[in-house]
Amino acid sequence: MDQFTPATNPPTALLSIPGDPIQVQMHTLSNGLKLFFTINKNEPRVYTEIAVRVGSKHDPADTTGLAHYFEHMMFKGTDRLGSLNWEEEKALLDEIESLFERHRAEQDPEQKKRLYAEIDRLSNEAAQFAAANEYDKLVSAMGAKGTNAYTWVEQTVYVNDIPSNELERWFALESERFRRPILRLFHTELETVFEEYNISQDKDFRKTLKAMQETLTPTHPYGTQTTLGRGEDLKNPSQTNIYKFFDTYYIPNNMAIVMAGDFDPAHAIRLAERYFGKFEAKPLPKFTFKPQPELGARTLREVYGQESPWVEIGWRLPGAKSKEASLYLPLIAGILHNYQAGLFDLNIVQKQQLLEAYAYPRVYEDFSSLLLMAKPREGQGLEDVEKILMREIDNLRNGVFEDWLLEAVIKDMKISEIRAFEKNQGRANTITNAFVLGVEWSEVVKRWKKLSKVTKEQLVDFAKHTFRDNNCAVVYKHTGEDQSVMKVEKPPITPIEVNREGASSFASDFLQWETPEVAPTFVDFKKVIQTKKLSAGVSLKVVQDKKSKMFRLHYCYDMGKLNDRRLAILAGYFPFLGTSKYSPTEIQQAMYRLGVSFGAECREEHFFISLTGLEESFEQAVKLLEHILEDAKPNPSALENLVADILLRRENNKKDKRTILSKGLLNYAKYGPENPFTDKLSAEQMHELRPDELVETLKGLRQYKHEVFYFGAKSGGKIRSLLQEVHPSEKAVQQAVQAKRYQELGSKKDKVYFVHFPSVQIELLMLSKGTPKFNLEEFVLGEWYNQYFGYGLSSIVFQEIRESKALAYSAYVHAGSPTKKNKAHWLQAYVGTQPDKLRDAVEAFQAILENMPVSLPQMEHARKGVLKQIAAGRINQAELYWAWRGSRDRGYLNRDLRQDIYQNIEKASANDLIEFQQKHVKGRHYTWLVLGERERIDFTYLKKMGKVTELSLEDIFGY
Repeated sequence: MDQFTPATNPPTALLSIPGDPIQVQMHTLSNGLKLFFTINKNEPRVYTEIAVRVGSKHDPADTTGLAHYFEHMMFKGTDRLGSLNWEEEKALLDEIESLFERHRAEQDPEQKKRLYAEIDRLSNEAAQFAAANEYDKLVSAMGAKGTNAYTWVEQTVYVNDIPSNELERWFALESERFRRPILRLFHTELETVFEEYNISQDKDFRKTLKAMQETLTPTHPYGTQTTLGRGEDLKNPSQTNIYKFFDTYYIPNNMAIVMAGDFDPAHAIRLAERYFGKFEAKPLPKFTFKPQPELGARTLREVYGQESPWVEIGWRLPGAKSKEASLYLPLIAGILHNYQAGLFDLNIVQKQQLLEAYAYPRVYEDFSSLLLMAKPREGQGLEDVEKILMREIDNLRNGVFEDWLLEAVIKDMKISEIRAFEKNQGRANTITNAFVLGVEWSEVVKRWKKLSKVTKEQLVDFAKHTFRDNNCAVVYKHTGEDQSVMKVEKPPITPIEVNREGASSFASDFLQWETPEVAPTFVDFKKVIQTKKLSAGVSLKVVQDKKSKMFRLHYCYDMGKLNDRRLAILAGYFPFLGTSKYSPTEIQQAMYRLGVSFGAECREEHFFISLTGLEESFEQAVKLLEHILEDAKPNPSALENLVADILLRRENNKKDKRTILSKGLLNYAKYGPENPFTDKLSAEQMHELRPDELVETLKGLRQYKHEVFYFGAKSGGKIRSLLQEVHPSEKAVQQAVQAKRYQELGSKKDKVYFVHFPSVQIELLMLSKGTPKFNLEEFVLGEWYNQYFGYGLSSIVFQEIRESKALAYSAYVHAGSPTKKNKAHWLQAYVGTQPDKLRDAVEAFQAILENMPVSLPQMEHARKGVLKQIAAGRINQAELYWAWRGSRDRGYLNRDLRQDIYQNIEKASANDLIEFQQKHVKGRHYTWLVLGERERIDFTYLKKMGKVTELSLEDIFGY
């Protein structure tokens, strides 16, 4: 495999669109492969997406889920990539493919089991010829970040974020895996897909999505099949059908390469020609579908799940390229809901009619839809929620909204695009989305002119005819047991022996390629952050970007809910406060018209008041914000409703297993029954709060020392002058009151905390307290340990837990470093698995944690990967201040800690990583957090893990 020497011939012409804010350059290879390039010199990285216009709507009707699980197999390599002896391996894989076809056709359950046992045996033989996770090792060695893929209704997209100097190796690697993937290690990966399917049974949003699409598009694949597929189909896969699927759809004239970042487009075209130009174009089968039956009545569906209840309402519209979907739909959604001044925002959220209310478009190629979603307040039925939503649809149909709102919605859409285009990923996502939907990029660029010509009268007329009471789908999501849950029972498999040392000839050549080095750049915070004084008690930090169209302003107070519990309530109360001049509604409308958003956020030891938006609106917006802070008036009814909603959200949190595990149970394990999570005002204390008390608390913030951070186009001197006019700072002399401290608890013995929660799978979270204060050496080597051992597709955990044993869809280990210098380091591990695999999962984790498998080549790849990531990484200008605060809070003022990581790992050896594991991981005691259904848990085994304590939700939530 020879590296490519660019030709000296003139560069190929690239097509661009006048007025394109990110200047996308386009080219199509002779075989139909489309290239989309957008240049961003902010950091020497390239965000890449390879998009294939195929998804679950293209799945064969009798093999649903195929597009998705084929995406998983695209990481397994080819006959050259990932194979140690292709001739021997191929013979076994051919036999396995044949056995899967026999298994699929067999009707006798016992014979199916025997066939699967033979598949299992042969798969283990074939595994000895496979280099484990070789693709993932190679992208990791390049310094790639975010390596992943996703499948949805009509797309499968493969993602990498690579250093700019690795462009050719990326092209070589991607062209190899897209050349002809091999379905090696298929049955263990299929078990992972089973796991993902079973996990989905616990996710209520998937249930409502399915019910909605079945109603809106009942005879189209949008409604007849889901991306994860039917359980019965997953149990009877066909490798032959998978290869047919690849040959049919993974063709260059159905694909696009999207790249955003720092690279030479002409060079990229030549690389694309060399590595993808030989791929053969083929006729693409035309996707056809029947017209969907008209919805002649309100159609209600009801689904059940453990989460809190909600309502969804949907109307069907034509597909992505229609005028209805491309112009009217986003405008209608913005008029209904934009988080500030939409009909839902002002008439429902601001008036506290419902707990939550949203409107959003769902745009697919063939059909689109307008979706409404809302949650009830205490005492409301789902019928009440539907009526309130439909009342606002009636206002839309009658044009009962401000004339200026349409123009403001378009401005807000442009602001969202500006924010997205600040980052490479946002650019690439937008381009890929257009390609997938079949929308020309020129139409994306030109849509603003078309949007500006849409009138209020046109939208109102469209709404009257489209969003009627008798042509909608309604889904009620109830809290309760779902009798329709189907768990895919997985056949027994033998764990595969993972070969970490072997390397294919492709990989060996690949790793010997020389690539130009990217020199790391570290931040001198004193130079990039301007420091000014507004007064003795208020400092100003400014990061200037003269080209920025957006500004960010934050008032930062070193006090949060652990200093004063009322601050947590104040953050939620803030948007409901008016002044002597303006009502809360008028303030929201004024800010929205300016293209600005504002709000407050309360954390454990920090309180932030933030203002973000268009740079041109900065002066008007900050004056309005200061007017609110000075002249805020109590709003008694809003506080009463807010307290009721907070109490309801607390109850709803008990129905959310993510909150139960990662907040409630985790804090209980770290600190005990009294902890930062439970440290909140009781219901009685909140009912006793006085509206004027909270307003005085808000105004009283001006008396405390604080810091102001500004990012935008203006200089530090200009911002200081503006703020000195409007932001009173002379009275800011008080120090923050002391925050309540909680002692982090260690474990002298292993123990288990169990919480009952009805679910298909078991959630396991393992914690162990380490060094009690921030330790720089541990922080530095923890980065390497995490990349080699703990997370990512090439990590030991992924190989052992998922690739070898198929014990979980998701698993990781993370050596965590504290964000504060006086906090402890924590080791955290997670696995979500099935109840029957509890023991296997725990023992597998225990074995590799205690005795870390050592692969010297893999350690070296991980070490170089960390170095390459840092060398090609740059801190985004808008994030410089927060990076500076992070170093300061750890005790290293004005120090870019990435430099410590780089310099230490650059000279580190494998022995350093082994010693890190011996010193900081081996021999530790753990607290196991187990969340699952009591009747399905093997408590006899849990007791072998450690002393078992069963906790109630009241125990861990504190109420």
